[in-house]
Amino acid sequence: MAVFRRISLPILAISATFLLLVPSLVPAHASTDIVLYASKATVRAGTWAVVADATAAGGYAMANPNLSSAKIMSPQASPANYFEMTFPAYSGQAYHFWLRGKAANNSYDNDSVYVQFSDSVTSRGTAVDRIGTTSGEAVVLQACTGAAEQGWGWADNGWCGLGNNIYFQTTGTHTIRVQVREDGLSIDQVVLSPQSYLSSAPGARVNDTTILAANAPAITAPSVTIASDPSSGSAPLGVNFTANVSGASSLRYNWNFGDGQTSSEALPSHVYQSAGNYVAKLTVTDTTGATASASSLITVSGTASSIKFRIVEANISYGGHGTDNIINLNRTTDWLVKLNPDVASLVEAIGGYNDPSLITGLMKQKTGLTWYSYYVPKYPGCAEGVMILSKWPIVSTAQYFMSYQMPIAEATLSVNGKLISFFATHFQWPKDASSERQVEANELVAFASKFPEPRFIGGDFNSQVGTPEVDIILEHYYGGWDTAVSKVTATAYPDNPPSVYTRTRRSRIDQVFYSKGATSVSVTAGFIPDQRAPGTAALVVVKIGTTDDEGVRPSDHNFMSVTFNVN
Repeated sequence: MAVFRRISLPILAISATFLLLVPSLVPAHASTDIVLYASKATVRAGTWAVVADATAAGGYAMANPNLSSAKIMSPQASPANYFEMTFPAYSGQAYHFWLRGKAANNSYDNDSVYVQFSDSVTSRGTAVDRIGTTSGEAVVLQACTGAAEQGWGWADNGWCGLGNNIYFQTTGTHTIRVQVREDGLSIDQVVLSPQSYLSSAPGARVNDTTILAANAPAITAPSVTIASDPSSGSAPLGVNFTANVSGASSLRYNWNFGDGQTSSEALPSHVYQSAGNYVAKLTVTDTTGATASASSLITVSGTASSIKFRIVEANISYGGHGTDNIINLNRTTDWLVKLNPDVASLVEAIGGYNDPSLITGLMKQKTGLTWYSYYVPKYPGCAEGVMILSKWPIVSTAQYFMSYQMPIAEATLSVNGKLISFFATHFQWPKDASSERQVEANELVAFASKFPEPRFIGGDFNSQVGTPEVDIILEHYYGGWDTAVSKVTATAYPDNPPSVYTRTRRSRIDQVFYSKGATSVSVTAGFIPDQRAPGTAALVVVKIGTTDDEGVRPSDHNFMSVTFNVN
């Protein structure tokens, strides 16, 4: 017997006068379809999870488990279960929304979601279906005829007919939020089409095999590249910058040279007075307000040809889980950008969630630089592992699976022509597993000894300085943070002041080590930032019992950086 459900969806009044004006307002570039893979969402809350699915776009889908929960009767302003993605779109342009989904057990009870946007409007310009409100579009796989569901299928926000088009208030980057209406739905593709699929779906309603190429077309804006001459040398280093801009003729220039100095000239020159690695960034703005940016890495050596080298150690809490229990890799990478590492050890990265590609992509998007990465699972087939993220090219890699299913990743970096051996690792837990960690410490030291100096290690060791396992490492390595403390060059924050007891969790279990054989290396600074978002104490649900619970953090570990001079 067929099952029918009545769904009330808003009917938008269409102004013919307004629509006649739209073509003159929207550039031709706006005709390009937006195709998003749901598995690449950088924000997830609640029960949504990335799952492997050979039939899904890119081999992964965003899935919500079938918990037999009651249907949520209306969109929620603060839903418990949602995911978010960003995309570029134009104001004044009609977009038709489609998603491809698959209901658990092909059941009508597992086949719908609500969709909201950051700045969606009606064709008349009235706010509607906004994130943070109870207005939203229901998207249901079931056909209003009651026909059976089977496998993947495409659906829009209509019921017994084509759904309403989506409009946006502004031109630029927008956010889509997909929240649970009925649990048990998997989604692999989301499409916003201004042209190809305005009146028909990209594929079939049932048993669909259509996989579109992911596409987030750039908004029409200036395009810019920059060149620096020279890009490296000894301090004081004078650099001439050249900007190559296309797509606009009247521009404002905003240069940030990475050392606190700026310029509004089109072709500036700048002198770097101190040794270090600097990211020079140019942002150009045209008369419409559209912007474009480009960056260049400048390496300035000291009088002894020293290289500034900053290491960040960060346990990113199982793929970017903040202490609000929301996965948000945008937030994670925002902090990495602030800490500006040359290389980072990222512990609890999730290969099964595409973290390596998502994180490197976000870092390039946020900095304008190309980033390199290497990922090793905890053991073969495990979704979780450790990841090396580098601003510098990786010339070779190696891996080692220690006892008790814990990993080591090694990457040899070319830092301004100098080769550096860097290791990321994660030791066994819980607290009483010291004997197991001692085995791992010996394995780490033995494996690392096979690589040339200078050698650096970053990781979550689940143990503090003074424990037998860390003592094994300290027979061959120095602790970067402890050296900075002894030199009075370590900084933290009032609730967690710099000392040998500064916390990265309940204590300092995250460490950065450098080899005693690396005689050309010296520590210049250590830093553990206050990552608590002000005024968010009530949102903290992952608590560790310290004052760090007084605000939402991107992880239940504090990130750490140690800066070195490498001669």
